[in-house]
Amino acid sequence: MLNLPFLLIAVIVGLAVGVGLTLWVRTRRRQQLEISEGIRSLAAMRWREFSRFVIEALQAQGFEAARGEVATQSAQEADLVLDRGGETWLLSVKQGANYRITAQMVDELARSVRYKNAQGGILVTLGSIEPHAGLAHPALELHDGATLWPVVEPLLPPSLHQDILSRAQAGVRRETIYAWGVGAIAGLLLGAASGLLTAEGPEAAIAAEPTVAPASADVSAPVEAAAAAAVPPVGTSTPPSAAATDEQAERNEVQRSITTINGVERAAWTSRSTLVLYLSAPATEGQVQAICGLIERHDTLRAIRLQLQPPAGSTAPVRFMQCQAF
Repeated sequence: MLNLPFLLIAVIVGLAVGVGLTLWVRTRRRQQLEISEGIRSLAAMRWREFSRFVIEALQAQGFEAARGEVATQSAQEADLVLDRGGETWLLSVKQGANYRITAQMVDELARSVRYKNAQGGILVTLGSIEPHAGLAHPALELHDGATLWPVVEPLLPPSLHQDILSRAQAGVRRETIYAWGVGAIAGLLLGAASGLLTAEGPEAAIAAEPTVAPASADVSAPVEAAAAAAVPPVGTSTPPSAAATDEQAERNEVQRSITTINGVERAAWTSRSTLVLYLSAPATEGQVQAICGLIERHDTLRAIRLQLQPPAGSTAPVRFMQCQAF
């Protein structure tokens, strides 16, 4: 490789880096840009309008706004009252894209649920949720922007949806140009380094020629000292890494085994109590029975909430379910 001409190396490396980054931008990065632009558009809405979209998305789970509750709320900190099958639920909506839900905020919602004698609570934000924020309250549902966007996106007006896609596509074009710029720089740098190494080859070979020690020199001592330093003392061992907890091991096992079911492309935990399943086609009853069969093997996970996510472009709604009730 070092004997290739500088220009050829630069072209090969530049093409490889440019093509690889372009593929990444047009697949995974494109999806990230669409979510980012969608969240930005939702954050720019009036709080009341955004809350209405959230309630419409929750209708797939059987929730309905309690009569008169949405109209009487005016502040973002207010709890909206929902009804599902005659049971009262509280909905807390934090619209800002920079919101970071903390354990204290989750505790406040839990206290409101107890105070109002509600069945449960749902906390929705366009921002993010601190890791482990909901561990103390597994009965509460927590949704951040990344998990909320797929269920709200189909409800948006076509004009707004097209505007979001156009802005995301502009970002893809811009980052594709950056990708090829990075590829060109990488090719030039590696090509220049190869040229320098090739030019310095003879001198480097001469400099690397070993020097023979005089016969009278005693070289055994440093060799023996190095060997002794390389051998660890008897009875010592490298401490093992901390083992995962039993609960985490069960979660990992459920996440792995569910992806072996036909039609389930991948699974991801979005909170302690919610597992999202990305499907290649709308869920069938056979798939649901197979999924529940795997989950019900674990006592601590039998009542988790499942979000069955249809493939992109599908007209089928997102499905929410539990294999067993709390």
